[in-house]
This record gives sequence, structure tokens and C-alpha cells, in this order.
Amino acid sequence: PIPKNFTIHGLWPDHTDFVMNDCYPTKKFTNIKDKATLNKLEPRWPQLTLDKSKSLNDQEFWKYEYEKHGLCCEDVYNQSQYFDIAMKLKDSIDLLNILKTRRIIPGFKYTGDQISAAIKKVNQKDPNPKCG
Repeated sequence: PIPKNFTIHGLWPDHTDFVMNDCYPTKKFTNIKDKATLNKLEPRWPQLTLDKSKSLNDQEFWKYEYEKHGLCCEDVYNQSQYFDIAMKLKDSIDLLNILKTRRIIPGFKYTGDQISAAIKKVNQKDPNPKCG
């Protein structure tokens, strides 16, 4: 089923001088075995192209995102910490509610500027929303 709220697509470390992608191509993702972690991660960071049981078993999307982006911060955060940070960030921002309180609701059309202005009113920062 299609989620009824915003979900995580990825967590990408950033550097002002260069793009941080594929930093350690020889290092690999380790499938997450802890059931409690899987149960917390799946609804926040669903693998939308697979059914739930297959996604929990194969973990293809998490593997891709971690190997492309997460390994770039491995010197600071291990794999478990990377996913924990992503979930904590997701849980700390209720974007759907932020938009609703600014009268931006699902089912209607808005400009990127309207969405950005609504987010900025709440967090005082310039957001960078993108549609994928």
C-alpha cells in the first residue's frame, strides 16, 4: 500500500567541496537481522517496489542507499547508527502536520514556493524540497 505520510528515501552526508557518493566501493551493507530494528525501519523507510516480506528479507533499497551514501560517513557512524539517525530525523519532523497547519493538504496542487514557505515558517530554515 502507498504510505499515507512522508517516508525516508535516504540519508545523504554532505560536504561543501564535493559530492559524497560511493565513498568506499569495496565495503558492503550487512543485512539487518534485529527484528525490532526491522519493525521500526520498514514503515519509516519502506521499499515501495517490493512487498513487505520480500523487502524485509532482501533489503535491496536499504543496501543501495547505505552503500552509495551511508558508507561515506562510516568513519563517524556505523551502519546501525546510520539507520538509527535516519529514523530519529524522520520522527523529529512531522512534515505532513507542518504542511497541514499551513493549509497545504494532500489532493490539491501547490507550487514549490508555497510548500517551501510553509516549511520555513515552522523551522526558520530554507528547505530544499524535491519531487521524485
